Amino acid sequence: MTYKNGFTAVKNLSLNVAEGDIFGFLGPNGAGKTTTIRMLTGLLKPSSGKVFVNELDVASNENEVKKIIGVVPESHGYYNWMTSVEYLSYFAELFGKDKSKYTKHIEYLLEKVGLSDKKKVPIGHYSRGMKQRLGIAKSLINNPKIIFLDEPTLGLDPIGQKDIQNLIFEINKVMNVTVFITSHLLKDIEVLCNKVSIVQNGELIEQGSIKELQDKYSENETIKLKTSDNIKVYQFLKENKMFTGLELKDDNIYIYVNKACNNNLLNEAKHYIVEKLFVNSIDIHEIGKVETTIEDIFFKLTDKKVRN
Repeated sequence: MTYKNGFTAVKNLSLNVAEGDIFGFLGPNGAGKTTTIRMLTGLLKPSSGKVFVNELDVASNENEVKKIIGVVPESHGYYNWMTSVEYLSYFAELFGKDKSKYTKHIEYLLEKVGLSDKKKVPIGHYSRGMKQRLGIAKSLINNPKIIFLDEPTLGLDPIGQKDIQNLIFEINKVMNVTVFITSHLLKDIEVLCNKVSIVQNGELIEQGSIKELQDKYSENETIKLKTSDNIKVYQFLKENKMFTGLELKDDNIYIYVNKACNNNLLNEAKHYIVEKLFVNSIDIHEIGKVETTIEDIFFKLTDKKVRN
């Protein structure tokens, strides 16, 4: 997507979101995420290339596409004097729904998002989390095949974040709706999504399933260890050539093992550690494998891109 002033916001971007996916779309500020969502939802026509939703060309089938998508933008206005029922009824009528049919659908949606007991309360009295759940209900008013959620948990407390996560899972698994998410909260993406794409400066720099990316970008297997004497353990473990690195952090020892050596090396390392600690009468409080996170991968890729 190139604007009239010559600025290219999105370049050669190709995404493949399959039916049933919870798809994470990641990138730093200014990476082209918002522009991409606008093109995917028909709010912006691409200067080149095509966008298809459910095999429909968005540019030439704008009205048909809008019937099968739902959108929850990062910031959106509410009619604070309305109740949730009035608000959802308003949008149902915009979609041309018959009142005899949408009344039950609204009751169903309010129950799903946990707002049934607040349906007579003006929206102006809703918390941020309640408004976010109402926004998701609105995105489902037309029974869409796919919904686009822009920063769905931003600004919510941990309980509110968990509520939205559970709601997204239910929408996807129970209501059979494909979900496309952008978020700065990378832990959300890791919890929710089965596939991700990472963009920077308008270009795709990586995509795949969470497991594929973890396998690809994990140079080392990592063991997290907590003992009754971390300092002593650190001292005798650092002498072993089996480990590519050791780190003392947050009352834990992080032990790095090169996974390219052989598949059994991680188990050998664990056995060695347990035996060594037993011989030295040191108690193990915790030992386990640490997975590479999406946050690790994101910063590795975007930092590398900036430096290049």
